[in-house]
Amino acid sequence: MQDVFHEGERMVQRLTGESWIAQQNAQMISNRFSNGVINFLKSQRFGVMSFMDQQGSVWVSFISGEPGFINVMDEHRAEIRGVLTDDGSNSVSESHQIGLLIIDTERRIRLRLNGEATRESNRIVVVAQQIYGNCPKYIQKRALLQEKNPNAALLTSEHRDKRLNREQERWISNADTFYIGSANDNGEMDVSHRGGNPGFIHVVNAETLLIPDYQGNSLYNTLGNIQSNPSTGLLFIDYDHGHLLQLTGVASLIWGESATASFPGAGLLVRYEIRDVIQLDNATELRWGDTEMSPYNPVL
Repeated sequence: MQDVFHEGERMVQRLTGESWIAQQNAQMISNRFSNGVINFLKSQRFGVMSFMDQQGSVWVSFISGEPGFINVMDEHRAEIRGVLTDDGSNSVSESHQIGLLIIDTERRIRLRLNGEATRESNRIVVVAQQIYGNCPKYIQKRALLQEKNPNAALLTSEHRDKRLNREQERWISNADTFYIGSANDNGEMDVSHRGGNPGFIHVVNAETLLIPDYQGNSLYNTLGNIQSNPSTGLLFIDYDHGHLLQLTGVASLIWGESATASFPGAGLLVRYEIRDVIQLDNATELRWGDTEMSPYNPVL
């Protein structure tokens, strides 16, 4: 493959002094499905997907199905036959760039798949442009239970607004995990996982979040995208009740020791300005068990 990084990613890699690490780790990025990736996908039941709506806003939606809901068709293509959970107002169009993250929270394994998606009746076909695994850092261990959420049939869009309400502020303040979708200036999508101990996200007010960025694989895909294109989406999952909280807005990077002094373990901060909020209650029939925090989470 050619150089897999765009200028925004290379800029952040230079600013952090990690360009050489990024070049080494870039060797794991491929556009072909390996046997290991195929076997991993066969056992998974959920993931998250990022995409851009017609207004240029980035959203992250939850997608789930029975094991095998993502089926590899050939070395470059996969089909998705799962349920994409959103309120119907910002769905994937017939042909769209997407980012896809499949995560096994019990084994702390995650896989990223970015590419061109085409919706065909009851499936989405993805032509892979980037496929790669991520390290287990900051993944909280959660067992996915066999029992289904009995309230999943009661899916409701409880709240849509331009800002958070008090309950949603508490939700985010207590969260240990969220997902962030981003795009470069060519509209190529990515979605990534973020985790930390409860309280690691600071709610400045109903329209603004401050999020610490912890040391990862040095690729800086998300931060590089933000450097190129500030439009980003966030997804929070209520693992106890199956509720989803989707945010879309704009992000910016804040550098410097004075900015990160109150955020243990942070190399820099992401300032997130909220533009739209959707809360979907009883959005998934999946249920999770007890949580074990990642040993990599910085102590707050």
